[in-house]
Amino acid sequence: MGLINTCDLQPSMVLGSDLYAPNGRFLLGKGTTLESKHIRIMTIWGVPEVDVEGVQRNVVMGEAISHIDPLVLQECEEWLAHRFRLSNRGHPVIQELFQLALLGLSRRVLEGTCDPPAPYDSREDEQFLLQHAKLAEANVSLDALVARHVKLCTLPDIYHRIMEVIQNPRSSAMHIAEVVGKDVSLSARLLKLVNSPFYGFPGRIDTIHRAVTLLGSNELTTLAHGVTVMREFENMRAQGLNMRRFWEHSVGCGLFARALASRKPGLSEERFFVAGLLHDIGRLVLLKEHPDHMRYAMALARVEGLPLWRTERRIFGFDHAQVAGRLLKSWHFPADLERMITFHHTPLKAANLLETSFVNVADCIVLALSIGASGAPYVPSLEARAWDALEITPGVVAGAVKQVERQLDDIVRMFFIK
Repeated sequence: MGLINTCDLQPSMVLGSDLYAPNGRFLLGKGTTLESKHIRIMTIWGVPEVDVEGVQRNVVMGEAISHIDPLVLQECEEWLAHRFRLSNRGHPVIQELFQLALLGLSRRVLEGTCDPPAPYDSREDEQFLLQHAKLAEANVSLDALVARHVKLCTLPDIYHRIMEVIQNPRSSAMHIAEVVGKDVSLSARLLKLVNSPFYGFPGRIDTIHRAVTLLGSNELTTLAHGVTVMREFENMRAQGLNMRRFWEHSVGCGLFARALASRKPGLSEERFFVAGLLHDIGRLVLLKEHPDHMRYAMALARVEGLPLWRTERRIFGFDHAQVAGRLLKSWHFPADLERMITFHHTPLKAANLLETSFVNVADCIVLALSIGASGAPYVPSLEARAWDALEITPGVVAGAVKQVERQLDDIVRMFFIK
């Protein structure tokens, strides 16, 4: 018997033990021969993995990989081994991610949707580091950097009006809807999101008031905050980053954080989506204000095999997560969102390990699967305590990947790509 990802199940497989939904509801008994309708039921109930007789998870994945051209497989595996050089490959989640990444990359190469990955050649980066050694230390104050950016990038009036309504104890859902509804662009984006596969509501939602009724005022205003901030950054151009791929990474992180948080009852999923969405905006600030130093930090990370946030700290004395957190604090964002973003690389230092861990793990997944690009060259080591805090199984990751794949392109196109 072995635990198999629900997305890998096939009709005729036999359950090795009784099957229960995540909420404890009994679904199917041990010994049941699976049919297509059973697999659909598991998907509907959010079952991440199933105990199956005579089958092992690594065997199922191995069979899928065995059908790939060996030469393509070898090229992709060598490239991924370099990309995963910092990660703890012995952790079950990293093992799962490596196999998913290998299978996905190999298939894209064979389908012709991407070129075979070329091995990293460090000579150009090494030459740049030698020629620009003076960039190894930037004389920059975090407070001054954030203050300058706040002055240049003031949030629109709608943000402050939403904040006033939220802080007024007499405000109702109707008041929230009225304020948001006055910003035509913001309303249009929120309604697109509510009507997208992100939520999957059966009927069309055509008014902000209806959206507030379905989601709740706190959830909708959290989304409004995130979308408002993203509008201020979406037209920014940063040297050294492909902006489309940056937004793909950001949206992907938000979607994964939300998908993982949905496994824990009682959490507001929208907060995690917005935290993932905004987790790297500090890097845009650094790239805009100090492009040469950031290019040095990125080259140094590739050459020395370090996480980019660590080379940022070496050069600036702080990293992009701290910039983003300080920026959101200056805009009076909710403290929990600010903390999730500030500590998304260092979740063990956060006051709330659980909440920050969702963003930390989501960022690791997106980097492992090469969804978009944030400038970070390597998949980080997964913090075991952060993963354990989520209290979910590795099989949840494969299910989340399927969910995010269905949503990613639509959400990126809808909001951030002209």
